[in-house]
Amino acid sequence: MILKSFLVEKNLSIIDKYFITLFYGENIGLKDEIKKRIKEKYKDYEQINFNQDEIIKGKVLEEQIYNVSLFSKNKVIFINEISDKIKKKIIDITENPQNNIKIFLFGQNLERKSTLRSHFEKNKNTSIIPCYQDNHRTLVEYLRKKLEGFSGINQEIINFLIENSGFDRKVLSNEIDKIKVLFLDKRIKIDKLESLINNTYNLDFDKLRDSCLEGNKDKLNQNLGNIVLQNEDAYFYLSSLNLRIEKLLKLQQQWKIDKNIETAMENMKPKLFWKDKPIFMKQVGKWNLKKLEAAKKILIDTEIKMKTRLNNYNNTLIKNLIISLCKIANSTS
Repeated sequence: MILKSFLVEKNLSIIDKYFITLFYGENIGLKDEIKKRIKEKYKDYEQINFNQDEIIKGKVLEEQIYNVSLFSKNKVIFINEISDKIKKKIIDITENPQNNIKIFLFGQNLERKSTLRSHFEKNKNTSIIPCYQDNHRTLVEYLRKKLEGFSGINQEIINFLIENSGFDRKVLSNEIDKIKVLFLDKRIKIDKLESLINNTYNLDFDKLRDSCLEGNKDKLNQNLGNIVLQNEDAYFYLSSLNLRIEKLLKLQQQWKIDKNIETAMENMKPKLFWKDKPIFMKQVGKWNLKKLEAAKKILIDTEIKMKTRLNNYNNTLIKNLIISLCKIANSTS
């Protein structure tokens, strides 16, 4: 049975009647939040965590399901980083549901032809929830819900927080936690917010991204030497670059309509943050529609490589991506 992620977010009890539930997709932040809520919901259950490799190598899953525990009658089992490699064991288990056990699977993207995905979509004992990447609308709703009761929130602040997170829910969640600590009186002020959110770490990558998309080789080399890219933050870097490419694409399209770049920037939706306008002015002159489409292809290729290789290579892939984008920015095509 296919369930909508936004419905599960609103009412977690929807998944209660299913023996096994599978969450898949690129939205790591959403999956992490739902997993945390599941753990809280079943806090009185014995909770067991496995990764896919542990399940494949032995019979630990079968032992946990079919052996009666001396310590707890009810169990919740989490299996992380799943793929079709585990399909036979999981499909066999779904045919024999246990009333005292709940199993939750978490994985990355599963293609339409995935046997595991197809089985979960059709089986009455299972539910499957696609966790697609957030867009501006879903993050606005998420932000307003998390900061309910805070004053001073306006569209400028909302756009600033979302854009600064690179449209990454996990990053945005961390920023919300900072806000709750800083603004104990629940009154948000934009000047304090900027100093809180724009830490050195984020600003360093912003400089790297902007020098890359401006095609400024000297600044790019300098910024590459001043920042240490972290493997675990590779998806944040990718999201930040992708967001900027998408905005440049929209700006180019708006420019064609308005015939004036300043008017086009004013008509952009969501509106550009005023401090970013000079940067966009430099970048949009370097990027035409053909170049932007080429950049999108390279971003997709990089993401695929990141998901199919060891995480240790992520920082190298991001560096190569940044250098490639700089070359495209300076090309004459």
